[in-house]
Amino acid sequence: MADIPEPDLYIDYRVFLSNNFDPKEYANSAINATSDGDGDITISLAKLSFSIDNLNKQLHDQVTSHFEDLISQAAGTRDLEVVLNTVKDGIQSLNTSLDRLKTKIFAPYAQIKNYTVQLERLQAASELLRNVERFFYLSRCLEGQFIDNEKEKGIEYTKAALNLGELEILLRDVNFDGIEPVQDQLPVIHQARNNITREAQRLLDDGINKQNGADISLGLQIFHNLHEMGEYVSKYIDDISRKLLDQMKNAVDVTSLQKEVKDSGVIPIKGIRRLGSEPSTGTTTLWATALWKRMEALMDEIGESCSKIYMLERALASEKDTITHSTYLDEVSKILDGGLVQHFWKILSLNFEKELKEATKGSTFLQQTFVGGYPKLLRLFHEFFAKLEKRCDLKLDGDFQSQETLVMLHSISSFEAGYLARSVTRMFDPINMAFPTGLSRTPPTKSDVTNIIRAISSELEVAKLDSNLLRSVAKNVVKALNLYCVKSESMVTVDATAYQIFGPGPATASQIINLELVTTLYQLHQSVWKILEEYPDAVTEIIFDAVEHTRKVMLNIVDPLIQHIKKELENTLLKIHREDFSRQSSKSFILGQQSEGQCSTYMIELSNRIKHIQNQYLSRISCGLESKEWIKGLGKRILSFWLLHASFVRPLSETGKLKLISDMSQLEYSLNQLLIDNGLTLADLDEEYKALKSFRQLLFLDNSQLTAAHHTASLPLIILIHHIIVRSSSNNNNLSILQLPHKIYGWSELEYSKWLDEHNEDEAIELIKGCLRPSAELETNKEEELVEEKMVRNLLKERAGIEV
Repeated sequence: MADIPEPDLYIDYRVFLSNNFDPKEYANSAINATSDGDGDITISLAKLSFSIDNLNKQLHDQVTSHFEDLISQAAGTRDLEVVLNTVKDGIQSLNTSLDRLKTKIFAPYAQIKNYTVQLERLQAASELLRNVERFFYLSRCLEGQFIDNEKEKGIEYTKAALNLGELEILLRDVNFDGIEPVQDQLPVIHQARNNITREAQRLLDDGINKQNGADISLGLQIFHNLHEMGEYVSKYIDDISRKLLDQMKNAVDVTSLQKEVKDSGVIPIKGIRRLGSEPSTGTTTLWATALWKRMEALMDEIGESCSKIYMLERALASEKDTITHSTYLDEVSKILDGGLVQHFWKILSLNFEKELKEATKGSTFLQQTFVGGYPKLLRLFHEFFAKLEKRCDLKLDGDFQSQETLVMLHSISSFEAGYLARSVTRMFDPINMAFPTGLSRTPPTKSDVTNIIRAISSELEVAKLDSNLLRSVAKNVVKALNLYCVKSESMVTVDATAYQIFGPGPATASQIINLELVTTLYQLHQSVWKILEEYPDAVTEIIFDAVEHTRKVMLNIVDPLIQHIKKELENTLLKIHREDFSRQSSKSFILGQQSEGQCSTYMIELSNRIKHIQNQYLSRISCGLESKEWIKGLGKRILSFWLLHASFVRPLSETGKLKLISDMSQLEYSLNQLLIDNGLTLADLDEEYKALKSFRQLLFLDNSQLTAAHHTASLPLIILIHHIIVRSSSNNNNLSILQLPHKIYGWSELEYSKWLDEHNEDEAIELIKGCLRPSAELETNKEEELVEEKMVRNLLKERAGIEV
């Protein structure tokens, strides 16, 4: 377009270069344009004519400018035609050669094809003839293997089964259609197969029933040779399972059960309702007896069937395929999708569970009998497994946790849940009766606890036959004990009045209730432990926390009372500091002959309080060894508390010492009465009583003997130091040089006593050190060290290893 003259550039040629150019559309657009008033069609035609002329001119110019090149290209085209003609001749020659070559190949190919077809047909005919020959050979052998000799019959039938198996493979793999001799022989083969199968079944049935391993082995060999091992074993299991299923249905059939009771003649006909109904009140026991007899017979039948299955499994496991060397059991397991025994137990348990559920769903009698008699049902299972172990020489788990037992016990698990619910109710009933509802606040009696213990013992005894059931019942025992504890705690009075010791007055109603609860809780605690002695550790572990919780509740009730008693007696003993132990008297005191009138007032009050506490409180507690421990602890506390406060009574004269001796004798007498009433003696107070006897001797020892170990070894170091400090004032004309610790710190006797209770001996010794003057101060003031002060320093060094 670049060569188009300048005046012609207004002509638009692009529309004619479009691949979609349509002359009709262009004409229509031109006509439409003129009709719209843009011009005349003649003008459009003139433009087109001008454009055509312009293009012709351009073409002419191009040809004129490049005519030499065009002429040379035309000459080249002529040469190309010559070359193409040469190639065409060569192709024709090649086609002629190919035709000749095809003629040389086709004839041999056709001949070879015919020979090949002939060979294939000849081979097929030969193979068929060989199979026919083998068929008739096996048929003749098969006919000769059917003998009447019983001894050799099984062995010959085994060989016949092998031949028959091969014949059936031939008939399956080879097409004998149209071969009349073969077709005529087929009924004979079919009859032979029936005879062999019948004989194999007879051998297996007789062998299993008579426990004859040889017959079982022959029967299995026959079925293996027939390639029907898996199918037969599966059918055998199905037949046994179907037979057992019918027996299960009959065992729990209420209609036949009622008919059996009626035919027994035990009850009159008028006492029997129409068939299919539930038993009347008077006949329930007869129905239950008949039902359990049926269940026992059913379990015997199941045991017989299981024995057959285990025997069959052992036989299958002992026989091997001579080619693959795999056992027959492996072959059967592939078809049964698992082990033979496992497959049988699975079917058996599912059928048993299904029948029991359907039967109990429609009969209240069966439901109540199996739930209430679940232990009896469980005992049947245990006896069944025990017989099975012995009969089949099995090694089932001792706790019946093997796969077989778990599968079967699962089938009666629904009855276990119902039995456990009734079991916990039977244990709850005596507890609820022991704690009546309403306004009455009567604590349980020993008879109530005996009934509770009897219920617990009975439930555990019944469940003893099965470890799983026993553990479940043990968990119910835990619930029962926890219920008893909760009810006991709800009845306890915990306000201050329940533990207040009111002078000579009797114990309050709340206190009596609390003390009776303590006694019954102890009785329950000890009785349950006595029961658990007969059961394995697994049961004890389950119930342990619950049993100990009863003791904890008991201690929570009694401990505050014991503490209040101790506090009351301590308050009485504190009155020792109101007594005057400093007076000198000319009256002679003969040791060991002091009358009660010569005792201190506080000691007489203490004796009266101990008698009151024993009569009104401690005598109401009957908790065996626990009671003795509480009394022993009370006695030890009285002695240690009195010794502590008697050790720092100040001032203390010789007459005061005799008065302390008299108090001590009265204290021994009062404690001895308390201990005797509770089966104890003063000797049971151990170190505290020894300290009391040592303190009696201490009062009359010389200063030089106070540090001698054989005189004061039984006395606590703090008490000995207290007494030495007390002596320091009397030996120095009442000029108190050594001060007692509570005086130094400004404490009362009670505050000092509480501080000693709350701190250990080392801390108490550190407190005692404050009673001594430092050695540096003595040297500075040029004061002599007191004899008592030296004694305390020596004691601290010798018995506590402390330099002061």
